[in-house]
Amino acid sequence: MSESLISPVGRTVTEHSAELAARSEEFRAAGEEYARIRELRKMSPVAAHLRERRYELGMTQQEVATAAGTSHSAISRLESGRHTPSLATLQKIAAVLGEELILCFQSTVDGEVEREFAAVA
Repeated sequence: MSESLISPVGRTVTEHSAELAARSEEFRAAGEEYARIRELRKMSPVAAHLRERRYELGMTQQEVATAAGTSHSAISRLESGRHTPSLATLQKIAAVLGEELILCFQSTVDGEVEREFAAVA
């Protein structure tokens, strides 16, 4: 965030965030987790999205794995960006996370990007 953004009480956003972090271990931990997710997004957007969604729901990897009918190690590998699961497994994980898996076919025709979306049934 920009240092020049001023909050209504006259502090920059960075100053306010630092104050919150100093008062709350939970706030600090969340900031650290979102920083790891931002870095992961550079390598694997799918892994980053699934990790972020699981974190927001307050679920453990084991809980997701059990509900999706897969192993804890499979979820761990997926979230680390070291593994790409099958579409069927991704669909199950998305459902556990309260989401729907959508595929996109993309092509460029006469310089225009065309996209066709389809839900995985």
